[in-house]
Amino acid sequence: MNKKQVIVFTGGTWDMLHIGHLNVLQKAKQMGTVLIVGVSTDQLVKKYKGSRPVVPYAQRFKLVSALKYVDKVVKQKKLFDLKQFKKVKANIFVVGDDWRGQEYKVPNLKWLKDNNYLRYVRYTKGMSTSLLKERIIKDSYNIIRSQCASCNKDKGKNA
Repeated sequence: MNKKQVIVFTGGTWDMLHIGHLNVLQKAKQMGTVLIVGVSTDQLVKKYKGSRPVVPYAQRFKLVSALKYVDKVVKQKKLFDLKQFKKVKANIFVVGDDWRGQEYKVPNLKWLKDNNYLRYVRYTKGMSTSLLKERIIKDSYNIIRSQCASCNKDKGKNA
């Protein structure tokens, strides 16, 4: 007996890949039989976040493609791209629950909700790319100091 194919679509930046990203993809995959993931271009990320991602688009695309939950990866040039959603014939559009309440501020998100395509997955508490960046900035002095210390040890060995 053939199980009806349910295509799930989600998109994101997927910068500095972490457990929160993996949780979203795992939960999205559980909602259907095929998971298609949009990876935002560097230009799109800069436009809506105000800064470029740390990891360049081509590398983020390759990283997401390698994950076991992901069946196909596509380039995402637009947030909540309905044209792309319809093109891949998706049945469900997954976003993190941090978008809840934004549906009527974002036109395409509103359409997805009004037409019953939108599903939410729980945001992973205590983990985000922004938090990782903040931690790196906060700890940067210690990171640099420890790297310089190991560089100096390596120099001494070569002398």
